Amino acid sequence: MKCIYCSAPLPQKGLNCSYCNKLNPLNAKLLESAEKLDSKHLCPCCNLNLETLKTSTINLEYCKECDGILIAEEEFETLIAYKVNLRSKLNPHYLRFIQDHPRDNRKKPQFHPCPICQKSMAVVNYKKQSGVIIDICEEHGIWLDGGELQQIIEWYAVGGDKK
Repeated sequence: MKCIYCSAPLPQKGLNCSYCNKLNPLNAKLLESAEKLDSKHLCPCCNLNLETLKTSTINLEYCKECDGILIAEEEFETLIAYKVNLRSKLNPHYLRFIQDHPRDNRKKPQFHPCPICQKSMAVVNYKKQSGVIIDICEEHGIWLDGGELQQIIEWYAVGGDKK
């Protein structure tokens, strides 16, 4: 992947460009057509106010500082189905690369509070094999850190769910 600001290659870990040092909002890039509204919830990573993004089919909470999103599980599945051609062919080499190089710069799982209920969210490997570590609140949905939505879409696109 390349930096959306300077086109330099992004590092394997994290979303900050090594060249221009800007955060690449990969999650937001996938949701550009959404209507933006103020939210009363705080980001579990940055502790800043989230924005509510509304499209014709989904609503989610978004952090413009770290590119994280909170989305209900059923809306998440709708978004994935919309963004991915699920009939893609299995590409084992690219699939292995995605699984071995998550875009997360955490050394070990960190437990974040849910932005809505403040209870600690569970930390799980999405679909048990994707290599994308996500946070889940049983009541309010899935928290995706910056770039994780893009990585899940790439994982589906190369046939990760068919492995």
